[in-house]
Amino acid sequence: MNVKTVINKMLRKSISIPYCLIKRAKRDSVDFFMTEACNIAENSQYQIAYRKIPKKYDEIPMLNYQTNISYAIVMQGPIRTEENFTLTTVNYYKRTFPQAHIIVSTWDDESKDIIEQIEKAGAYVVLNSKPTSTGTLMVNYQLVNSLGGIKKAAELGAEYIAKTRTDQRICRLHFLDYCKALLQNFPNQSNGSQENDRIVTLSMTYGNLFYPYLISDFFYFGKTSDMLKLFSIPLDTRERYIKIKKNATRREFSRLMIAPEVYIMKNYFLVLGYAGDDTIKDYWTGVKNSLVCISMKDLDIVWPKYEDRYRMHHYYGNYFEDDSREKLKTENFDFENWINLYSGILQYRPEYEKYADVIFK
Repeated sequence: MNVKTVINKMLRKSISIPYCLIKRAKRDSVDFFMTEACNIAENSQYQIAYRKIPKKYDEIPMLNYQTNISYAIVMQGPIRTEENFTLTTVNYYKRTFPQAHIIVSTWDDESKDIIEQIEKAGAYVVLNSKPTSTGTLMVNYQLVNSLGGIKKAAELGAEYIAKTRTDQRICRLHFLDYCKALLQNFPNQSNGSQENDRIVTLSMTYGNLFYPYLISDFFYFGKTSDMLKLFSIPLDTRERYIKIKKNATRREFSRLMIAPEVYIMKNYFLVLGYAGDDTIKDYWTGVKNSLVCISMKDLDIVWPKYEDRYRMHHYYGNYFEDDSREKLKTENFDFENWINLYSGILQYRPEYEKYADVIFK
């Protein structure tokens, strides 16, 4: 344990002492403590705020939409047992979307007891064998797991599929109908062909407007046929870690398809007939014609994995303290920028290519 870790642990302990005293004295201890902490930390540069995120949604009232559309939610990945997160998410989805097929697509070496609990909660479980080759940053694990769940959804007759993760929870109560409405109102414009509909995707949280093909792999939503096509791209035959020079640019990372997000979207764009030449122009053309981009804020995703979950301005990609005119880390393909691109308000310019050639950090 290094010195920094020890000091942080001591400071955390010192902060907990006044909270314990407040907890004894006030019924609204959380609100009081957090409000005062924000008030103390606020300064001339930053306004500080806090947010409560329920861990259970049993008591939240919701409007019951009447729909006859067949949806499936595919939760892909290893089961998160901490706080029974995956199981709790299944229960939440079953309550919120009673007509949807809930599918957990995971590995065949998961605990049988946990699998039984998930099945008892009403979800279908697909057990996949791990691929012999991981691909760069284990992208093949996601491809195999996702495709297994999507094939199960197709077998069950789902018309539309939302692919999400076993360690994430989407808290927007009507996101399935919202995504369906987006596809309905923004038909595919690619070469005038209706062979493929759009896929609803998420922005990344840092500067993906100028990072070719860096579309988040957390979430995809589309017609079953399009989702099958998306995840039927070839597996990556490369090693888990790809060597790249120091101080490489965004474009160089894209060219090597090091990030799983880039590997998936770039290969999908190639299937659809785009050039895949790592230019901003090709990237924006594919995004404009074949996707609908929304942000994590639109889905209200809970991801209890990294410390940035406490820093919502980073988590949603709204603001980075170390941003600059050269990096533009806060410019993402969220719905705001996507609809402006779609509408022709935001237009490609050759000078934008320079942003792909800045060092990626």
